Amino acid sequence: MNAWRILVVDDHPVVVDGIRNVLAAHPDLRVVGEASEPAGAVRMAAQLQPDAVILDLRMGGRFTPETSASVKAVAPGTKVLIHTAAEEFEPVQAALRAGADGAVFKDGRDLVLALRTVLTEGVSYLDPRLRAVRGAARRGDADRAPVDPLSPREYDVLCALALGQSTREIASELYLAESTVRSYTKALLTKLGVRSRIEALAVARRAQLI
Repeated sequence: MNAWRILVVDDHPVVVDGIRNVLAAHPDLRVVGEASEPAGAVRMAAQLQPDAVILDLRMGGRFTPETSASVKAVAPGTKVLIHTAAEEFEPVQAALRAGADGAVFKDGRDLVLALRTVLTEGVSYLDPRLRAVRGAARRGDADRAPVDPLSPREYDVLCALALGQSTREIASELYLAESTVRSYTKALLTKLGVRSRIEALAVARRAQLI
């Protein structure tokens, strides 16, 4: 039986080494490549066409949920499994909306099970602890003002705003035109029901989006 081919994407070498060690005990799961940032993940996925990508949700100090869609665009048959240390469900949800096939925490507890589930059963896998976080968030919805769902790119812009980045800096980092960033920002403000970035961040924090 041929082993499933896995691409590992994470900007922390110790995490990559940990994943390699976990998968080394399972002959049906073989690491065939590594990348440390979103652009590299897309290049490697296009080149290797792996069966699955273990994708870090937060790279370079910010959440990058849209990377799931970019990987799927160049490797349509590849399963994308989000690897996260964050308990916030909104970034995970944004990645799932962008095309990810599942998500697990970085402690390695469910990594092998999640990989085999998305690869052999063709269904998505969500770490039970993330399901609990999602359930808690839903139970708290009644105490928060409703917020229209954000697109993956809108969420990415929101995270950049939370880091204090300017429109020019966001455009450079996301490889977008400044006018496009302004359009995403305007849509974001509209969905949050505010008029300024400061108000947007305040509402986003109350809604537990960041």
